[in-house]
Amino acid sequence: MITDERIPEASPGRRFSPRALAAFFTLAYLLSWSWVVPLAAAHQVVNRGSAWTTHYPALFGPAIAAFAVTAWTAGRSGVRDLLLRMVRWHVGLRWWLVAVSPALFLGLGLIALVLAGKPLPHEADFGSFSGLPSAGLVTVALLIILGALGEETGWRGYALPQLQHRFSPLASTVILAILWFAWHLPQFLVIATYRDFAPVQYVGMLLGLTCGAVVLTWLYNKSGGSILLVAVWHGLYNVVSATQAATGLLAAVVTTLIMIQGVSLTIHEVRARRHGRPSVLS
Repeated sequence: MITDERIPEASPGRRFSPRALAAFFTLAYLLSWSWVVPLAAAHQVVNRGSAWTTHYPALFGPAIAAFAVTAWTAGRSGVRDLLLRMVRWHVGLRWWLVAVSPALFLGLGLIALVLAGKPLPHEADFGSFSGLPSAGLVTVALLIILGALGEETGWRGYALPQLQHRFSPLASTVILAILWFAWHLPQFLVIATYRDFAPVQYVGMLLGLTCGAVVLTWLYNKSGGSILLVAVWHGLYNVVSATQAATGLLAAVVTTLIMIQGVSLTIHEVRARRHGRPSVLS
């Protein structure tokens, strides 16, 4: 797991800038919340399998913010670098397997259902996701991954590399996870599945996001800065954890495996740093 690979450089001409990073988060929140907050004020609810009301456009706020701040701080060369990282697919097979690992975990969840004597979800249930019309699994999965690309272009494509110029990969991940969670706050008022959360579930979501963020930091850095790969992981995780099919035992198995993965990476990272070895996450 420990290699000689280095943390991918941020776009040319840029180093850590608190001002630029603050501008990115402010703009990302402003763009996304300007879509979701009016829905909340109008008491609109986002349901699974329904194209309206939808929070989907808000998912692209982080990407727009990333391009705007990159153009401001790094110019044309920075924008070009960001675009190239969005389509970087030529990476080792190992990292593609990590990117699609949520789908592999889904397979284990389905086996758990069979062993427990519970019915398997219908394929159509995987095509029912909050804020998107019900459609075939492939269509909905592609739309979810596209939405994830909107998020990840900002979170991992811009914010993570900037944070890693100032903080360790693990510290950068924790900071980003907290801000990523906060970005979701207005969605708790409009997305039906979030509106039903008990207080303890918000804590669980923060822990889950943090574990997922650890995995995404690892994948982003090890893939040489591929935004595409982290978007695939993020999108597939949403397919197997947030669609109509992802309930009960199936959701529990997938979520638990992701959390185990994140905790394991964190433990290895802390041990590596304690013993002066190279970072596991970089």
